[in-house]
Amino acid sequence: MSFDLTFWYQKSVPTSEEAAQVYDQLTDGLTGVVEESPEIEDFHQAVVSVFPDLTEENMNESPWASPLYVTSECVIAAISWSRSSEVSSVLLDLASRYGLTAYDPQDQVVYGIAEEGSSC
Repeated sequence: MSFDLTFWYQKSVPTSEEAAQVYDQLTDGLTGVVEESPEIEDFHQAVVSVFPDLTEENMNESPWASPLYVTSECVIAAISWSRSSEVSSVLLDLASRYGLTAYDPQDQVVYGIAEEGSSC
């Protein structure tokens, strides 16, 4: 079982319903759903510098339930349930630093930047 979080760039914070639609489309592998952003790659690099992506070599100590799903539009993280609290707080902090929207599909909660157009 995993705790999933999805991250993407969006100028304004979406409603929970809008974020759920984006999440569904991104998890279906659709492209062109949200804006491509260099902050996605920067965020991804920051994440793997703290928690390296899942490999055969680190599977026993990794917090990931599966490898990170990364495109130029999003990062989807499947976090092992036992480490969800620890890892999600770090990821949400990083997302805020990079001006990304985060969506928690388990609780249908959206985390986003407070002001439109703000940058990191």
